[in-house]
Amino acid sequence: MSMDCDFCTEFAAFPLDQAGSRVIAERDGWVLLPTVGCFTPGYSLFMPLDHIDAAADATHRDLRNVGTAVEEMRAVIASVFGPTVIAEHGPRGCELGAGCCSHAHLHLIPVPDQDAVTAAYTATGGPGRRFDDLAHLPELVDGPYVYLSPRPGEHLIWPSAGFARQYVRRVCAALHGVGEQYDWRDHPFERNKDLTITALRLALRPRAA
Repeated sequence: MSMDCDFCTEFAAFPLDQAGSRVIAERDGWVLLPTVGCFTPGYSLFMPLDHIDAAADATHRDLRNVGTAVEEMRAVIASVFGPTVIAEHGPRGCELGAGCCSHAHLHLIPVPDQDAVTAAYTATGGPGRRFDDLAHLPELVDGPYVYLSPRPGEHLIWPSAGFARQYVRRVCAALHGVGEQYDWRDHPFERNKDLTITALRLALRPRAA
C-alpha cells in the first residue's frame, strides 16, 4: 500500500464486501471498478489491490493470470456495452509517461470503432510493436510505455514519448463525440459510473444451476 495513492486509500477505506465500495468484481487480487470520468457506460479499470506502478512490474506468472482475467472482463463488458479496447499508460519508476496515476490500471473502454483507436496510436507513435501475450510485457519495456489491445489476441506497445497524458481517454472520448470532456478531473459522469456498476454486477452475477 502506498499512503499517497488515492486508489490504495480507497481500497483501505472500502473493503471489497463493504457498502460504499465501487468494486464490481475481483480476480486473483485484481479488481474491476468503474472509472471516475466515465464518459461512456461500461468504461472500467482493472487493477491490482496491491500497489505496483505498472502492469509491467507484475511477474510473468501473475500477468498470465491477469491476461486471462482481463479478457473475461472485456468479454462481459462487450456483451453489455459493445466492442471494448484495453489500454494502459505504464509509468516505470517515477516517470509517469502518458499516465496520470502511479497505481497500475488497465483501461477497458467500449468504443464504436476499435480500428480507429489503433489508427490514432499509430499516427502518434508509428507502428506499435506487436506481441503475443500480456505475460510478455515485462521483458519488452524498460521505461514509460503505452499499451493497447484493440481486440482479443492483439497486443501493441509503444514508448510513451510523444503521447499526451490521458491519451486513450482523449482518443476514445472523441470517438464518442465528447472529446472536450476527456479529463476525469473536470467531468466525472456520475450517472454513467452508477450504470456501469449496476449493469456489470448483474452481468457477472453467478447463474443459478
